[in-house]
Parts: sequence; structure tokens; C-alpha cells
Amino acid sequence: MSYDENDADLDDFYLRVGEEMYPEHKSQAIQEFTAERLKSFYVGQPKVMLPAVLAFREAQKLHSLEHYAAAVVFSATAIEVFLKATLLKPVVFGLVHHESLATVVVEHTFGQTGFDRYKNLLSSLFSSIAEVDLVAVKREGIKSPLLDEVLSLQKLRNKIIHQGSQCGKAEADNALEISAAVYGNIVLPMLGALGLKVVEKGVINEI
Repeated sequence: MSYDENDADLDDFYLRVGEEMYPEHKSQAIQEFTAERLKSFYVGQPKVMLPAVLAFREAQKLHSLEHYAAAVVFSATAIEVFLKATLLKPVVFGLVHHESLATVVVEHTFGQTGFDRYKNLLSSLFSSIAEVDLVAVKREGIKSPLLDEVLSLQKLRNKIIHQGSQCGKAEADNALEISAAVYGNIVLPMLGALGLKVVEKGVINEI
């Protein structure tokens, strides 16, 4: 895809915003414009979080049926969809100006399981928009950072899927609690910082 007049116009927009509106704070101007694009993505696709919500509900259902290993798998899946599809995917659409190109980037960049490789990007996003140190976020009463708990849960999930490992109620309880914390301590604060809220069935609306 070649650089065309539309690309030049957008580059010029960034330049004018930085020089005319915030001559000494160009990075702030870019950040605000990115946040605006980010919010517009959610407004345009209010059900982007639905797959994550459905995965979490499936984890709860499996837990109630005492299928604990499966509950762990779906809890970890819900977390990845919360982080990648609900938070990181809109960021790519906010930064990549062509929708078709953004879709390709998302599919190739976030198609694999795990999110450790995106940790820095997620932390930077959270810091700039929600003004919170994501790495320091913890569940109440837990010493380990929430993101470290997520990584440990993903390792357990991988053992279940690839090695046939089993787990009990305690591990499934913990998995559900970690997944709920990702939603409550990471996703909701980010949406709130953008002037958005979650209504019934995970639909995202403006406040």
C-alpha cells in the first residue's frame, strides 16, 4: 500500500496539532488524538468485549459443573481476549490509519496465544491514558502483580492443553478471580478514562 494524499494529509494534521495547539507539548497532542480515535473505535464497535464476557461466563459454568481444568482454560482465554481484543486491538486501529491494514496487523500480531510480548505496549497505553502503573496493579490481599498472576495462569492453561495436566477447585477458583480482576482492575479503568462504561452483556457505551 503506497503513501498517498490521504496519508500526507493525516501527517500534516499531526504536525499542525503539535505546532499550533500544543507547541511545547507535541506528544500530549498526539496522545489526545490517539485517545479520541480509541474512543471512536469503541463507540463504533460497542460489542468488541462480548467474546471475552462469553468466555468468562463459560468458565463460570464449567466451574459450577466441577469441570475445573476446563474452567481454567476458559478463564485464561477470557483474560487474553480482554487484553488483546478489548484493549490492544482498538489501539492498533487508533494508530494505523487504514482500516484494512489495521485488520491485517491485528490478525498477525495478536493471533498467537499469550500476551507477554505485548506487556510493554499495554503498560504504556495504560500509563498514558489511565495514568496508572499497570505493572503495579495487584489484587487486594495478593502480593504478586496481577500481570504476573496472569502469566502463571497461562502457563497452567498450557500444561492442561498440551500435557493433559489436571487441576482442582482451588486452581479453578483462583483462575476465575484473576480473570475477574483483569476485567475490574484493568479493562474498566481504561474504558472509564476514555469516558466509556459497560452496560448489559458487556456492551460498551459512552458515559
